[in-house]
Amino acid sequence: MRKVSDRHRQWLMRELPILESAGILSPEKSGEMRTYYEANTRSGLHWAVVAFAVLGSLLIGSGIILLFAHNWDAFTRPTRAVLSALPLALGAALSAAALLKNRGTAWREAAGLFHALAVGASIALIGQTYHLSGDMPGFLLSWALLVLPLSFLLRSTGVYLLYLALVCGWSGAAQDTYGQAAAFWLLILPATLRLAYLLRTNRDNVETAISLAGLLAALCVGTGIAFERTVPGLWIVAYSALLSGAGLLGFCLYGEREGWNNLPKTFGVIGMTVLAYLFTWTDMWHAIGWEHLRYGQQHRLWGVWLDSGVTLALLAGWALAAAKAFRRDSIETVTLAVFPLLSTLCFVIASLALEADPLNALIFNAFLLCLGIMYIVLGCRSGKLRQLNGGMAIVSLLLVTRFFDTDFDYLTRGLVFIGLGTVFLTVNLVIARRKKQKELAA
Repeated sequence: MRKVSDRHRQWLMRELPILESAGILSPEKSGEMRTYYEANTRSGLHWAVVAFAVLGSLLIGSGIILLFAHNWDAFTRPTRAVLSALPLALGAALSAAALLKNRGTAWREAAGLFHALAVGASIALIGQTYHLSGDMPGFLLSWALLVLPLSFLLRSTGVYLLYLALVCGWSGAAQDTYGQAAAFWLLILPATLRLAYLLRTNRDNVETAISLAGLLAALCVGTGIAFERTVPGLWIVAYSALLSGAGLLGFCLYGEREGWNNLPKTFGVIGMTVLAYLFTWTDMWHAIGWEHLRYGQQHRLWGVWLDSGVTLALLAGWALAAAKAFRRDSIETVTLAVFPLLSTLCFVIASLALEADPLNALIFNAFLLCLGIMYIVLGCRSGKLRQLNGGMAIVSLLLVTRFFDTDFDYLTRGLVFIGLGTVFLTVNLVIARRKKQKELAA
């Protein structure tokens, strides 16, 4: 059984004596239920406590650094070195206390984040004190590798997100300084392994959802930075596979849940919609493919193999997620699975044909229209206003965009916009009324 929340357990504990007094449950059965749900209840931690604990650690760390900075020039070099190590020693002591005394989540998050920030501050202060040579990529890489063990030892989500941010920051700095950031794919592997462990142990935990959202965001940012772009347009296939795979992973893990209860699916669907809209423009398909390979200092031949390997790996992940998600009879699953196939087909067409830009744009205009209609139908059938409004928004965006591409006069455009708004409001009112009637009937 999936673990229930502490709030639901408390409600049940209040109801059990009433059921006993009414003779519905025997004292033995009531005791068995009480024992069972006490053993299968999620932690009732209020995340506001964690947020304030993390904020407190940030303020304390910032205050210590400001106190040092106030009289920094008056200190001797050995004194500076000792003071530079003090935040790190304090962070290590807090982390040790969190581990040895088995403190709660708030303590682990605050100690872990303070320790991680102290690592960066100490590296910067020691380097400044002794005038150590280095650059921004080296600093960010050292910081990231030193805080990585903390995310495993303390099981800290804050440190995990900080590590992902440092890896993305290193990728941007390395791409600007060295001209490449291929090591991003190696640095992201430990974060992926930790997330796999969280998904296997407790996929319904809030920490797991936040970590999953952080990794998906880091992959999107890192892919855009670390891609060598020696093959123009190959990013179309890579991003299509990444976002579609994320959505299909949501179906595999959380089924038909929506919104925040299924972050991978929400992330994938929104990302697919944005990409499909970008692909409706003919300029996106101009001068792409193997015939337009880029060489030179910034685009080396090995970049072709790197980009191709990354794209194939993302396609493999998409295929694996699609194979598992197809066990569910869902039109959304089929749509997410088809999207990378369609993107790859259009990429091949654009690579082989010189005049394929209008055709590819037309294909994705049709795809986006079908996507919007699909969510409108699903929303009407299930009575879910979120799906209905999403579908209406997709169709409206497509129609308005294409409408401005034409030479219609302002009167015609105004009448069409009024018509779209009227349909939008009418359908929402009808669905809301039906939903209210069903709730009253139930």
